[in-house]
Order: sequence, then structure tokens, then C-alpha cells
Amino acid sequence: MIGKAFIGNIAESLNPVFVKEMRQYFQNRRMVVFMGLLLVAQFICTLFFSSAMTFDADGEEGVAFFLLIIFAGAILSVLICAVGAEQRFAEERSDKELNYAMLTTLKPSSIIMGKLEGAMVMILCIFSMLLPFLTAAYFMRGLSAASLLLTLYLFPVLVLHTLAGVFAGSFGQKWITILYFIGLVNSAFGFVPLAFTLAEELMDSAVLDPVFWGMLLIEYEVAFLIGVMLFLLSLAVISPPMSNRMLPAKVYLFALPFLTLVLMAPYYILFAGPDYPHEMFYFIEFLFCAFSIAVLPFIALFETPTNSIRVYMKCPRNFFGRALHFLFSSGFSGSVILPVLILPLPVLLIPLGRFSPTDPAPYVVCGFLCILVTFLGEVALSLILSWRTRLPLPAWLWTILFVVIGNILPWIPVAINEDTLPQHSLRIISMLFSQTYCILECFDEPKEVCFQGLCASLVVTGVLLLLLLPAILKAFRLHRFPENEVKPPTKEMTGK
Repeated sequence: MIGKAFIGNIAESLNPVFVKEMRQYFQNRRMVVFMGLLLVAQFICTLFFSSAMTFDADGEEGVAFFLLIIFAGAILSVLICAVGAEQRFAEERSDKELNYAMLTTLKPSSIIMGKLEGAMVMILCIFSMLLPFLTAAYFMRGLSAASLLLTLYLFPVLVLHTLAGVFAGSFGQKWITILYFIGLVNSAFGFVPLAFTLAEELMDSAVLDPVFWGMLLIEYEVAFLIGVMLFLLSLAVISPPMSNRMLPAKVYLFALPFLTLVLMAPYYILFAGPDYPHEMFYFIEFLFCAFSIAVLPFIALFETPTNSIRVYMKCPRNFFGRALHFLFSSGFSGSVILPVLILPLPVLLIPLGRFSPTDPAPYVVCGFLCILVTFLGEVALSLILSWRTRLPLPAWLWTILFVVIGNILPWIPVAINEDTLPQHSLRIISMLFSQTYCILECFDEPKEVCFQGLCASLVVTGVLLLLLLPAILKAFRLHRFPENEVKPPTKEMTGK
């Protein structure tokens, strides 16, 4: 009785979403069929590789069988955990009777964590079933004990796939699900060959090789940074519409480049050298800077100029606190101001890359920054047209039109006369409209034209942000003095 009561107390203390997810995993016939087929296929492969063994010390049977088991387990984990979580969550969110995000007192963070915990348990369960086959692969020779640690590289990737599935399912929209499957298939075609190449290189490394552990730590840190972002965006999607749901995501996006810089600093100081060039650390930092600069304007496309009364009533009383709350709270004002504050960081950090004078990498950075600044300008123009002029199209649709038209127009002179576009001024003008042309300029002998294109895009985007400034000032005025717009409750409303 004591043991039963103890187990009952543990079950009651668990996250109810986690308990529900585990029940759905083990009651799903498809999952049982997949896992059964995996075990049967692995058993057949074991017999095949065992019969084909040459018993040579340099035999490759163990390596091939080991990689087959690892990637089979990874594919099954993605299908059951990531795709399964996306399908269930999308179905729950699309059905009001199943959408417990609106029917329970659980916090949104508990809902997302419950789904993630269930998926992680299933990943461990799948790989635990594969342990006997991994042991058999080790005894087939050609495989070192250090190679078994290769499984450590897979878990961050599988967790990120699960979080991506939960994020896609949180919308409860079929078109988001379709986009998720398209992205999953496309990533598989690029990831599998890369994963096999990386696996072969890592299996040749010794267990005490600092390269092996250094790369492993970098992968876990990068996966952690991306995973937290997916988690916060999922919370923002399922949180109540009238709440300040974008606050955590915006704070994290703004802090992400600086957090990455802090995490990469030890590797930059201790491990920089032939195996860890300074350029690698700089480009990791640049990728996260570019991610924040790109995602913040994208969020602005789906936000309104002002907040709800509930958000206004939680503003700090002092001016400095209200200004910070205004930047990071829901509303597109902060989403277009914060990228401007992050933009100088990748340029200021170029000396950390220790590029040679003839290295074109700084110009490549300027070219990609030109793409981000151009996108910010397109978002600002879309917000002006949708909120300042009250045209019927939403901001996100205006942005799609600008991106499509902008990437088509610069190629018209090429179709008319190929000698027209290479002129210096037209090349810079083309970079203001076409992200595709910017990419080609970055890798086609990048020179000063990338830097000049960045300067031109900064000027154009600055003008568009100035045109958007009246809407931002109006929103800040309301944010600073909400009592001018929000009327106090009457006696009839308070019941006095």
C-alpha cells in the first residue's frame, strides 16, 4: 500500500500534459507498428552483416551497421516525436473542444514543457531498444569505443526537431503543417549526407581529442540557444491574445547576439587555432545576429501598433521603465526599433574574426547585412501602407509582394541587355530591391560594391523608418500616458 501511495503521489505531481502525451504515445497503434518494424528490420540487418563479416581487424561491417542503426533510430524518433507531436498539437489547436490551452488553468509553459518532456522520454525509449544492436555493431570490429559517443551528437538535433514540430503545431493551421513538412523533407535531403560525412570524421577522432568534445559543446550550446527561441515563440502563439505574449520572445531575441558572444568567448580565447579558426566563431556570432535582425521585423508584420488595456495597466510608472516596456511589449514599434540597435554589432565584431587584408569575408558580411536592412525597409513600408494609409491588405501580404517584385525587377535589364546591369550604379540599386542579387554579389568576387550597397540600403530604410515614426510616437504616447485613452471604471461597473 505504501508503494502504491508513493507511486500515486508521483503521478499526481507530474505535468498532466506529460502524462497525457505518454498515454497517447503508447496507445497509438501506428507507433507500435513503427517500433516493431524497426526491431524486425534491425534483426534482419544484424543477421545480414554477421554473415558478411570478414573477421578482419580493418573490417568496415561494424561501422556501416552502426551508422545504419543510429540513423534509423534518428529517423524513427523524428517521425514519432516531432511529426507526431506536430500532428496532435495542430489537431488540438484547431478544435475548440480539444484546445486545452484555452480550457485549463495550466500555464502555456507547462503545456509546451509537457509535450517536450514526453518526446524526450520517447527518444530515450527508442534508442534504448537499439542498444543490443549497437553492442552487436561494436563486436563486428572496425568500430572504436569512442565512436559510440557519436550518439551524443544526435540528441540536440532530435530535440530541436521536436520543438520545431511543437511550434508548427501550436498554430493549428493546415498551411503551417504543410510548410513544416516541406521544410522537414528539404532539410532531410541536406542533413543526411552532411550527417554521414560528419559521422565518419568524428568516428576517426580519439575520445580524448579536444576537437571531438569542443565540437560537441558548441553543438549543445547552439542547440540550446535555438531551442529556447522555439520554446518562447511557441509560448507566444498559444498565450491569450490580449496578454503581453511577445515580451519574453523579444527580450530573448534582443539578448541572443550578446548571449552568443558570451558563450563563444571561452572557445575564442582557448581553442582558436588551426582546428578552431577565429572565422568560425565570428560566423556563429554573425548567424545569431542575423537571426535576431530577421525575426524581429517578421514578428512586426503580425502585430498591431498599440497594446491592449491589460498590457497598459502593467506598465512601470517611471519613464525609463515605460520606455523599456514599450520596446519589448507587444506592438510593432519595438520590433522595428530593436533590429536597428542590433545592426552595428556584427560590423563592430569584424576585427574578432582576424580576417586577412585580402579576405573577402568582411564584404560578404556587408552584403548579407544589406539583405537584412532591405528586408527591414520592406517591413517598414508594409507597416506604413497597412496602418498609416489603412489600405485593405495586411502588412505580411504587402511584404510578400515587395519581396517577389523586388527579386524580379533587377533581372529585367539582364533580359534586355546583359551589359546594362554590371554598371556600378545599377548594381547598387539592384541590391536595394533584390535579396537574390545581393547573395550573388556576395559570392561573385565581393568587393566594395557590397559595402556601398549596405550604405545605400541603410539610407533608404532610415527614410522609411522616419515615415513610420509618427505611428511609433503615437503608440509610445499612449503607452506612457494610458490614462488619457483608458477611461476609469464607473460606479455602475464597480458595483458601488
